[in-house]
Amino acid sequence: MRWLSYFILAYIMLGIQLGIGAYVRYHGISPNLMLVAVVFICLNAPRDEALLGSFMLGVLQDLVTLQPMGLYAFTYGVVAIVITPLGGLLSRTHPLSQFSVTLLGGFFAAILLLLQGTIHPIESAKNIAGEAIPAVRISFRGLLVSAMFTACVAPILLGFLQMIQKSFGFQPSPRRRVQRQ
Repeated sequence: MRWLSYFILAYIMLGIQLGIGAYVRYHGISPNLMLVAVVFICLNAPRDEALLGSFMLGVLQDLVTLQPMGLYAFTYGVVAIVITPLGGLLSRTHPLSQFSVTLLGGFFAAILLLLQGTIHPIESAKNIAGEAIPAVRISFRGLLVSAMFTACVAPILLGFLQMIQKSFGFQPSPRRRVQRQ
């Protein structure tokens, strides 16, 4: 995998998510475009590069969110562990495959984010007057709607990314190589 192309993709997806996330909302919930980038990397890259790339995308998202550091890195790493084996089994270019894999990844991410919120809830902050400011918690319904919204947007973005896939220089993993005799 060409890492320069990867970092450009990460920068663009993070910028788009931060830039137009406020404008593309459904009841206050926007799609997770970094998850779409994770799915693209997992479907096309070899296993080790997909795991490392997904983890690094999570670190980048952790840097711009208010969640505890490492939450998205861990979440995207687990999503990559689940999705990467599916890359050799599914058609990477079929919209239904892209939708279903992104929905699966969104559900795993939602479950992990919800577990983290249950195990270690965000505490309320205090303002200058000492009054408690309630913490913003992500609801389970909100996480599921976000996963569905992301899955609906995914075939469009993944279709475009599949067209420029050669710029990433993905090398097929040993299990995906076609044996010619």
